[in-house]
Order: sequence, then C-alpha cells, then structure tokens
Amino acid sequence: MIAVPTFDNVLVTGNQLIQQDLHVNGNETVQVNLNVNGSQTIQGDLQINGNQSIVNSLATGADVDAGGSLWSNYRVGVSNQPVLPAGGFSLQQIRFFATGAASQAGLMLKGTDGLDYVLFIDVSSGTPSLAIQPA
Repeated sequence: MIAVPTFDNVLVTGNQLIQQDLHVNGNETVQVNLNVNGSQTIQGDLQINGNQSIVNSLATGADVDAGGSLWSNYRVGVSNQPVLPAGGFSLQQIRFFATGAASQAGLMLKGTDGLDYVLFIDVSSGTPSLAIQPA
C-alpha cells in the first residue's frame, strides 16, 4: 500500500493541476476564479459570495435560491409536466401595463423586439390575471 502524504495547509501560488478527483471534506474558499472543465458534483451546500458563470447547464435536485437576479441567456424552464387543477376555469385577459415599476418582481423575458419584459400575476381586480410590463 502506498502512503499518501497528509498536509495541514497547502499554499499554491501558481497553477494546480489535478488529473483525478479532488475531495474537500471541509470548506473550500475560492477568492477569484474556479474553472471546471468537466463535471462538478456538490453533495452539500454551495455558497457563492461573488459571481458564478455556467456555460452549459446547471442541474439541481432541489431549489435554487437567489438573493438577487438569476439570469439565463436562453430559457428558464420547468421539466415537470403541468396538470390542470380541479374545477373549472374562467376566461381572463392578459393585462399589459405600458409603464411600470422599475423594481417589479416577476419573470423577465426578452421580447421579439429585443426589449425585456416582466411577467407577473396581477390580483388588483380580485381575480388573478397574467400581467406584463416593460422591464
């Protein structure tokens, strides 16, 4: 059996190349950039205090909570098939607000005109309606 060296601290001031697995049993702090060319599996929590860019896809088995904005260059999608709730439905129109609040919460999508729009639920009439406004 080969003895594996154990270190309390390792300081790398240049590049570090790991050709197999890197296991971190405690905390990992990255102060500048972390580039992963293959897959990264996180079984616990991942806390990002700065920015993280995902070039291809992010798969999660649970929720993604963002304290600010969550951006996608293409789509934010749902993989589960929606089901109709019990009972009937009522016809509602989509409400368009030509101007709106700059901080309006909702789902932001890009229109065919290249502008950003915010989709949200308006219940001001007492009945929930889908509403849209320029972002």
